[in-house]
Amino acid sequence: MSIVTHRRPVPMSRQPAPYRTSGRQTMKHLCVIIDARRGYSRLGRCLRAIARAMNHEQGAVDIVLIADRVRSRLVTLAEQYAARIVKLPNGPRGQRYNTIANTVQAEALIFIDASAEVPPGWFVHIEDALNDHWNAVILTTQSRLPPWLARFYHPTGRTMALAIRRTWFERVGGFDPELDYEAERDLAGRLMACHARVLQHHPNGDMQHAN
Repeated sequence: MSIVTHRRPVPMSRQPAPYRTSGRQTMKHLCVIIDARRGYSRLGRCLRAIARAMNHEQGAVDIVLIADRVRSRLVTLAEQYAARIVKLPNGPRGQRYNTIANTVQAEALIFIDASAEVPPGWFVHIEDALNDHWNAVILTTQSRLPPWLARFYHPTGRTMALAIRRTWFERVGGFDPELDYEAERDLAGRLMACHARVLQHHPNGDMQHAN
């Protein structure tokens, strides 16, 4: 593992946000982890959406980009969005995620698909949820199943992002290192099997209890 570039965690402003509930305690350190290998062409949009979503966050956010090849465009994006690049050998996404998660110190780990665009205020939303009684929050495309039926299944739709308390990430043993694009869905399923409280959130703001 080699770290190509490193920036300090980004402190955010203290202005009110749509998702924030007054009096909530903020987390001191969140870590966003993105596997840039998949969805590379949309990574710029992904990082812009993250920057917008963090505008009202009070804590510090560290952004880590995982890459097997360090291209000039990737370095430019990392510098623009105060991210750091970690070069890892090609391998399953679950394995790559675990490698980074085991080397960072943060209260919450946030895994975001490089092709996804998180909605504005989403970081405040997950911070409030994790500071409340939720153990994980997943952002998925809208489920086609009715809520009463969807709750009996693993999270439906494409997993765009997964935020989880470090304690629960370690409790379930992290990602399956042999899984690639199904790694997030598998982890969410194992969380629910362990009776973790998982909140499923959709880009349009709809929410449901995934478990």
